Amino acid sequence: MSHLISVQLDALRVLLEDLVALGAELQEEADWTAACRASPGTALPGPVGDAAGTVVAGWTDVLAALAARCLAVAATLDAALSAYRAADEGLGDQLSRAWVPGVAVPR
Repeated sequence: MSHLISVQLDALRVLLEDLVALGAELQEEADWTAACRASPGTALPGPVGDAAGTVVAGWTDVLAALAARCLAVAATLDAALSAYRAADEGLGDQLSRAWVPGVAVPR
């Protein structure tokens, strides 16, 4: 059984742009966090600083993974949006060629 899927292309474009922006922000945060990776060990020598450095390293990995996932979903949405727009244009072209002005068709 098939189901009707309705897609609002403008809303999909807004979602795509938001995901790209979020992915960029997360990547920037991951880069900044990676740059601060050594700071806890310097500020807190010993096991506490080492543990804090490990947490910072893990958080950097989490941020980088989230950024990559956001950008991957954005790329998928971009491909879907392009496909939907192409299908919509193709259908519009077919309908405009099929329409003959002023010709009545009896039913």
